[in-house]
Amino acid sequence: MYAPDTTWTRAFLSVAVVQALVASSLEAYVLIAVERCFEPAVVQVPNGHTVPMFFALFIFGFVYQLVLVYDALRSSSMIQIVGLCLYNLCLLVYAIFQPKEIKEALKSLEGSITWDHKPLITPGTNAWGNSLPALVALALVVAVATLVFCFVAWKLRTEFAWLVYKAINADLSMKKRVLILQSYVAFLKFDLFFLLGFLAQNMVWASPNMGKPEFGLSIGAMLLVCLVIWLAVVCAQRENKVGTLVIILAHFAAAGFLCYKLTIIDRALYMFRAFAAITVIMTLCTIGMAVLCLVNFDKGVKMFIETQQKQQSSHNLPETDYASLSYLYGYQPRRSPLDD
Repeated sequence: MYAPDTTWTRAFLSVAVVQALVASSLEAYVLIAVERCFEPAVVQVPNGHTVPMFFALFIFGFVYQLVLVYDALRSSSMIQIVGLCLYNLCLLVYAIFQPKEIKEALKSLEGSITWDHKPLITPGTNAWGNSLPALVALALVVAVATLVFCFVAWKLRTEFAWLVYKAINADLSMKKRVLILQSYVAFLKFDLFFLLGFLAQNMVWASPNMGKPEFGLSIGAMLLVCLVIWLAVVCAQRENKVGTLVIILAHFAAAGFLCYKLTIIDRALYMFRAFAAITVIMTLCTIGMAVLCLVNFDKGVKMFIETQQKQQSSHNLPETDYASLSYLYGYQPRRSPLDD
């Protein structure tokens, strides 16, 4: 099992763990502070789901980020490291605009009553005042973590670049093909978060009533997204042309669906619209990377992957994408003197 063994790989993982723990605790505090002021009937209106939705989205975002961080360090993927910095920047944007969304949701619920004249918010409580300090602290924590992520990523650049250089024996054309495949796989991993995040928000805003058909369709779409992403990685690594073409068509269908949803989403839900727009951009970028991978099929990349897996299995090598390739070319993985 891989474990970070250098100063900067440990630092990158540590930042992710600390951010996840602190930010999740703050988000949980906000949820509890707001829910204490709500009456049970609040679940009957869409705005009553705003805080739980943010809580679920952030928790999923931070947990998924930990998985991606470990995977990026294990595979020595600089592309994925850079992607994680941008991923954290997206979380920061959501953390910055979260207070405004929650304030507007709470304001819309103030004075509202149910059909039997029961209030949605307990009179005399101050949900906004109780949650604001934690919301501000959350945004600051994510902002600081983003800056530290970028700094550590810059330090990791030399370390990972040296491993890549040794692994492919300075073959620049092969390096380009390997990086394209690595970039495509990284895009797929980030796509999974954005697509699932969009579908989860769509269930809340588009179908707050669980009896509506769109709720069940969204659940089914989540399972389909997971299957398509997994098949996309398998087809790319095995250089399956037909499978990759089908995956590209599936991504075009997803992009079309997202564009359609953008036209019908309530303009007041600007953060949901922004999330959908980012998901569209990610999907289109993934399509572009898939086409580049398709062009590079049958040019030696598959041999690298298969040799890596065989060498890793037979020689008990570390679980990195480049360690076994270095072994193949007669090198032993070690740090560059420039890193010291």
